[in-house]
Amino acid sequence: MRRSIALAALSVLALGTAQASAQSVTFDFEDGTDQGFGTGFGNDASMNFPIDNIGGSLRMRVVNTNSFQEAGRESGANGSPFFLAMAAAAANEAGYVLSYDWYVDTTLTNNPGGFLQLGTYVNTGSGYYAQDFPAIKDVELNGTQLASGQVFSGTVSETFAAKGFDMPPNGGNPTPETFLRVGFIVNAGTDTNAVVHFDNITIAPVPEPASLALLALAVPALVVRRRGTPD
Repeated sequence: MRRSIALAALSVLALGTAQASAQSVTFDFEDGTDQGFGTGFGNDASMNFPIDNIGGSLRMRVVNTNSFQEAGRESGANGSPFFLAMAAAAANEAGYVLSYDWYVDTTLTNNPGGFLQLGTYVNTGSGYYAQDFPAIKDVELNGTQLASGQVFSGTVSETFAAKGFDMPPNGGNPTPETFLRVGFIVNAGTDTNAVVHFDNITIAPVPEPASLALLALAVPALVVRRRGTPD
């Protein structure tokens, strides 16, 4: 398990206070819907992901189907908060963070001798595609962990640049991108029913120095809980 905000910390030094009004978007699923997520390369009508209440927080349930790119969120150039945040990230990958919370109850896996890996990807209407996998894995659980019957959870937070993404700047094209997409990779070998819950999926500017100390308190970490313990 690894996640570092070192690159984010370096980036923030060069940003200044203008970031306070920059574009951002968060999907927290508190309205009980999947808020526009679809299959890996589909639209928001291609899949309805269930929303589960776990420890008082509503989270999107994604089941591994061996599609690899299991869930994606896209938008056309319609001025939506998601499109504007993605366009801003494309123009400044070192200055924008992609973060999310993840939660895995290992009693829901069908192949405890296997593995579970998570990653992220981006895709644009002009044909650009990039993923931070397998060179970088946002999360990796081994067979011993999957057989433990425990709950594992954590937060992933990293700049688009640190993920290796280099999306075409939307504003630099003759016409805007027809769509922008971000999504999740779930790789679980033969366990086609491995379940991952996602929450607080956020695209936002790197925190300013005053906020960075607070972010440091939430450095991505692996949290192990026994079943039945509220999250």
